[in-house]
Amino acid sequence: MIKYAKQAVGLALAALALLACAGCAGGDDGGPDLDPAEMARAMMDADTTLPQMVERSSGDADGEDSFTYLSSLDYGKVDSYFYACADAGTAEEIAVVKLKDKRDAAALMESLHDHIKARQGTFAEYDPEQLPLTEDAVVTREGRYVTLIVSKKSGLVQQEFQKFFQQDE
Repeated sequence: MIKYAKQAVGLALAALALLACAGCAGGDDGGPDLDPAEMARAMMDADTTLPQMVERSSGDADGEDSFTYLSSLDYGKVDSYFYACADAGTAEEIAVVKLKDKRDAAALMESLHDHIKARQGTFAEYDPEQLPLTEDAVVTREGRYVTLIVSKKSGLVQQEFQKFFQQDE
């Protein structure tokens, strides 16, 4: 009887260990697999008031270096991203970042808020008329996707971001 009890306890512990390992796997959480460039372009199309935008992405040869302008998050945590900012130097920006692990979203969001504060400091000194756009910036997330929206029509742009996740439900 004791032999069987020890085997049962051993099997139960092995099963718990397997469950614990599965919970620590991170990475792809089974959510949608979306393209940040496709998402950001649809978001930009939602705001017809956006000026000409300069686009950067993880697919560029200098993609990692370009990301450091947007965020201080360790680039190794990023699966892919797309970033567009106003060519004329105004405040408009749209970014979508797809993380490898959704648990890094809070750190990315904090970093994007720091980016916005830095931009506010720049505009306060050089172009105060742009401050209201940065003050109304939106940083939000869905699973492992985080977006930054600095736009006159940020509500419409955010709705476009949300549509990508409603389609998957």
